[in-house]
Amino acid sequence: MSLPLSVLDLLPIPSGSDAPSALQDALRLVQHVEKLGYSRYWVAEHHNMLGLASSVPLAVLSAASQVTSKIRLGSGGVMLPNHAPLSVAEGYKLLSALAPGRVDLGLGRAPGTDGRTAHALRGQAGLMEEPFERQLADLIAFGTGKYPAGHPFAGIIAAPDGPNLFPPLWILSSSGYGSHVAAHLGAGLSFAWHINPDTVQARMAVETYRRNFRPSPDFPEPKVMVAANVICAGTPEEADDLTLPFGLMFLRLRLGTVGQYPSVEEAKAYPYTPQEKAVADAARARVIAGTPEQVAERLRSLADDVNADELILSSMTHDQTARKRSYELIMNAWQQA
Repeated sequence: MSLPLSVLDLLPIPSGSDAPSALQDALRLVQHVEKLGYSRYWVAEHHNMLGLASSVPLAVLSAASQVTSKIRLGSGGVMLPNHAPLSVAEGYKLLSALAPGRVDLGLGRAPGTDGRTAHALRGQAGLMEEPFERQLADLIAFGTGKYPAGHPFAGIIAAPDGPNLFPPLWILSSSGYGSHVAAHLGAGLSFAWHINPDTVQARMAVETYRRNFRPSPDFPEPKVMVAANVICAGTPEEADDLTLPFGLMFLRLRLGTVGQYPSVEEAKAYPYTPQEKAVADAARARVIAGTPEQVAERLRSLADDVNADELILSSMTHDQTARKRSYELIMNAWQQA
């Protein structure tokens, strides 16, 4: 049986468009990939980025819950240091009430933004700088109602309350740290190969996770999902062109001039210096791009090399038709291989 494929959405706002249109595109996308047979639709958390509409994944997922019926919905992930653990527990239990039995709670310890914005987020929320492990323990206590002896908030109920409302936990990792945390908790591990495309490091993190895994009610066995940037098109040349905006977006991020997600034409017309071209090309190299057969082969190699149980794919394009087509071509090739 083929490994399941899932979708990671950053909700790009194409140049010439706006956030309301991007959100409607996201809702159409989740319906599209549900019909194609994708297992999950996860939304990333990013802040202070004009080109992305994914600052509050919970809002997007709540809307997605009302236009879907089968696909699992999750955060990819909640950047826990930006949030009060009780608020996260309440929000995702409420989402579980909207979409019973199909919610995932992915958690990360990075801010999902620059340091200044992270400080503003945490300051406004009144959050203290606490270790990720402490925040995680508090989240689980609030979510399950099982408090260690002497916990200062024992007895507080993360509402709404009810059986099976607190979703399964996944730990996001781009290094070895998250694999230890996920193994200790008996949580799923989602490795961000799309951020850190070091296959050797990814394999080592997965091996560490599997070796030290402690079974839990949600995960009686270890479960590894690996994220990849993917663009699929009818020809290699078309796919290569579709990666050009991705490179320009990351160059702009490096320069601090991030705007809306650029088009292929904008990327081709940009006056790159040699150094800028190198930055953009390095970003493009992190994208698995090509024809359906080429992409499917590279994805299978990645899954084998890392020993993954599932792949979650982020396909970023300016044109939403090309984006939906990318996911369609990938799934068709994946099922036929």
